[in-house]
Amino acid sequence: MRRALVLGGGIAGLTAAVVLADHAEEVIVVERDDLATDSDPRRPNPSAPHSLGIHELARRQFDRWLPGLTETLLGEGARPVDSGSHWHVDGVRKAPVAGEPLICLTAPLLQRRLRDRVAALPAVHLIRGKATGLTHHGSRVDGALVADPGRRGPGDRIGADLVVDAMGRSSRLGEWLARAGYPTPPTRRVVLDLGYATRLYRRDPDGRRVDDPDSVYSLRTGRLGPAGGLLLLPVEGDRWSATVLGYGDARPTRDVADFEARCRAEPVAALHRLVRTSAPVSEVAAARHRDSRRRDFHRMRRLPAGLAALGDSVASLNPVYGQGLSVALLQAGALHAWLRTPGAIDEPAAGYFDRSRVVVDAAWRLSAAGDLLLPNAEARRAWGMPLSRGLAGLLARATITDAGVHRRYLDVAAMRRHPRELARPRFVLSTMRAALRSTT
Repeated sequence: MRRALVLGGGIAGLTAAVVLADHAEEVIVVERDDLATDSDPRRPNPSAPHSLGIHELARRQFDRWLPGLTETLLGEGARPVDSGSHWHVDGVRKAPVAGEPLICLTAPLLQRRLRDRVAALPAVHLIRGKATGLTHHGSRVDGALVADPGRRGPGDRIGADLVVDAMGRSSRLGEWLARAGYPTPPTRRVVLDLGYATRLYRRDPDGRRVDDPDSVYSLRTGRLGPAGGLLLLPVEGDRWSATVLGYGDARPTRDVADFEARCRAEPVAALHRLVRTSAPVSEVAAARHRDSRRRDFHRMRRLPAGLAALGDSVASLNPVYGQGLSVALLQAGALHAWLRTPGAIDEPAAGYFDRSRVVVDAAWRLSAAGDLLLPNAEARRAWGMPLSRGLAGLLARATITDAGVHRRYLDVAAMRRHPRELARPRFVLSTMRAALRSTT
């Protein structure tokens, strides 16, 4: 393959570029925005970047494609934690589980270092631009139109043997396909109207913890008041990243007083201590996730050759579950496996989308079932949905009293095991027993 073109320079797009560099003489990555720099702890009172966690599976994928990247992140202050010990639901602590490694950092730090590594690859070129459409030759995509950001017009054509959509949940790929006479990918949605707001606080550089735990997950199901929660993670620069969650009309805002009030209202003592004793080092940043969605490219009856997609362009999941990074990395691996198939680039990417579906299914089955427990969640009813929702409710209660059930749930959440493990009869029986103990 002479040239591959990646539309989108976020984490998914950059990871795809690494994989494509093994298959193409030239890889061009088009990114509309400048790389965010607001995670730099030296800047006075910066806007708070949202944090993320690198699970064990994602770390293995980084080690496979970009050896040494994880060590670079740790050297710049990313914090490894054992994240299975301080989960709370409606103020009740779940059964502690040891051995749940997570590397915590801000998203801009990962994006910067990942971009540095990708830009250093001889075959890869990063350019700033805005993709405005696809170009076609016969039954294949042969490039994309790219314009300068801020300028009107379709821009200029960049030809490519393979175009990869990594433009995220706002991707217009379906519209572009329809414009060329192709069907649009069927889309599934779970409407959540999730809002989340993040603020950074100073950590003791000697490692003193906030009321003992090194990370806290506090979730409220809506049974005892508005659904929501708070995530507390250590990040680079000797800082805590505190993120509050809310849904619908109870979404958090950028208002500092509202943010601190939400922290004080959480039933976990460590979160009260945070706002009382730790100095804030940022303003509050707020974001919104209106729905979880997946575009089922594998169900399209007709696809042009020369086109693939990955990351949030395919599946945009509830960020609370932290699966998006692992999904994007596994999709990049699926892209690599498909491209190794002789003649793959000459045919539509059905083989790749079939591989991608396996990855997305595993994440979607867990996150969508959990989403549907929320009182304001809306989704088109499908076969198996009531059962999934019922099992998710049992799991939420069972993980409070049974460490084995909690361990298995975290294995699935971190994508070490498939969600079908949670539906095996013996495990369901254990879950029912543990849920009964939690109720009584």
